Amino acid sequence: MIALITPTGARPNQFKLCSLFMQRQTYQGEVVWIIIDDCIPVTTNCVQEDFRDNWTIIKIYPKPPWHPSQNTQGRNISAGLNMLFKNYKTKDIEGIFIIEDDDYYRPVYLEKMVPRLSGVQATGERNTIYYNVYYRTYFINPNTGHSSLFQTAFTIEALPIFERYIGEQFIDMMFWSHLTKVNLFNDNNLSIGIKGIPGRYGIGAGHTRLRHMPRDYDWRYLVKLIGMEDARLYYCFFNNRDERSPLFQRRIH
Repeated sequence: MIALITPTGARPNQFKLCSLFMQRQTYQGEVVWIIIDDCIPVTTNCVQEDFRDNWTIIKIYPKPPWHPSQNTQGRNISAGLNMLFKNYKTKDIEGIFIIEDDDYYRPVYLEKMVPRLSGVQATGERNTIYYNVYYRTYFINPNTGHSSLFQTAFTIEALPIFERYIGEQFIDMMFWSHLTKVNLFNDNNLSIGIKGIPGRYGIGAGHTRLRHMPRDYDWRYLVKLIGMEDARLYYCFFNNRDERSPLFQRRIH
């Protein structure tokens, strides 16, 4: 069995897309998906107990609820892990995945990640691509020594290290820097950091527009990354309403 931990709240658009990406996963093993929604109103009702065969859905609603300017990521992930070990034995957990609500996951993400956990403490992709759909900008992160949190999976062996740094602002960098057995790889961007969708603001890379980020004026780069059909899921979030649909349709067909 593998466990997915998703901290979320006040991101209805992001979580709806996240649920779509999990619905499409080709992995056939047993999955426990723990969703931690710490905002009022709740925005995770699109995922119910009958979400998928062989998937168990567990939801947590931490108190007090999140309020603007607060970073509850560590608290929420910790709540998810506590719930996991309250209900399952460690020997039955093959891997723990941090699935973030605002990122893109290919259908083969879990299927390709699980085998890479064999014999290591953690696995994840390097050189993370971040794409901001609000500004239509992107950049490739030169993270060769660690993987971003949203594309990180780890085994029970690494759990004490992960819990040690769960309160850090950038958990991923601290966590990976203290591991000794890892599988960092590149495989056609199994997951991509998607930012700029309206909702609760994030703390990681790509949320703001930086000068060095190239512009993707005709959405061509996003289409190259994830294909036309999935790129269409995002084009409505571009900040210039007068240009959204015409630009996308005229220049990419």
